[in-house]
Amino acid sequence: MSVSTVLYAVATVLYYIGFPVIIIVRLLLAAVIFVAAPILHVAYYLLHGVLWPIRQLARFETLYIYFGVAALVGICTAAILHYSMTFVVRNLRIDGSGEEQGRTLSSYRAEKTEKQAEKIRQTLPKVGLKPIRLDTGLKEGYSDWLKQDKGFATKGLLSTTILEEEDSSEAGFG
Repeated sequence: MSVSTVLYAVATVLYYIGFPVIIIVRLLLAAVIFVAAPILHVAYYLLHGVLWPIRQLARFETLYIYFGVAALVGICTAAILHYSMTFVVRNLRIDGSGEEQGRTLSSYRAEKTEKQAEKIRQTLPKVGLKPIRLDTGLKEGYSDWLKQDKGFATKGLLSTTILEEEDSSEAGFG
């Protein structure tokens, strides 16, 4: 007796023993699929509805690629410019960190206001008049002026009217 004959006999015996088990498993599987068919059908449509936005986003795949590449190019270009300018500034020593700065606009204006106040103080007569302090707020600077009697009636429309002045810059505009 050869080995192939023995193997053939063993396979035949195992087939006839396993055949009823295979039939029973197939019948059980068919019953499970039959019972689970409505659940599987509902799950299919739920999955279809959940994946709908992803299918809609797939239409814009070309735009995603375009904007992604544009962002990548922009980031790379910005990085190259940043590092190259840092290199140039460092090697040419033009960063300006050690230099003293000149006058600022606010210091210039403060100096100009102080000069104007000094000029006004020198032109005012020293008899009985208070010089106006320009460095204080509007309330303090004009409080004395508001308290003075100007000869106008204290009540009425004339005392509250603000008269306009002609502007010389509008003379050429018609």
